[in-house]
Amino acid sequence: MSARKHHAAQLAIGQSTSVCVPSASRYVPTGVVLKRGAKYVIVADKSHWQDWKLDTDADGRDRPTFVQSMVSWALRCESGRWFQLIGSVGRSGEHLFPVGKHLQWTYEGQGGSRDEELHLFANDAWFAYWNNRGEINVTITRVA
Repeated sequence: MSARKHHAAQLAIGQSTSVCVPSASRYVPTGVVLKRGAKYVIVADKSHWQDWKLDTDADGRDRPTFVQSMVSWALRCESGRWFQLIGSVGRSGEHLFPVGKHLQWTYEGQGGSRDEELHLFANDAWFAYWNNRGEINVTITRVA
């Protein structure tokens, strides 16, 4: 099995890229190297993904299930909802932020990591990605 070469670069103002975000992946690299002071619009399509048998879109679940509420300590991005689309500066988890279906966001050096590539994932308990299915397509545009 050969590894696929991954290339990341900064977007020019007005430039977009799209990425498929499988709900079973812990970090999905977008190929977008973030630029300090740049403003991005992140938009998810209308696709759905499933956490076990619970169907949801990129905005996640309004209310956790009983089981989810019992393991809320394991939710990767505490400020996000269960199964909401989450952004990450690099793969460290130092700076995670809720995205949902639509977010305009300015990168101001959050995370403090040398890896400044934007990653995305479905917000779930860190140990529970094995039962996730589906994928959502996301477009990232640099607007300023």
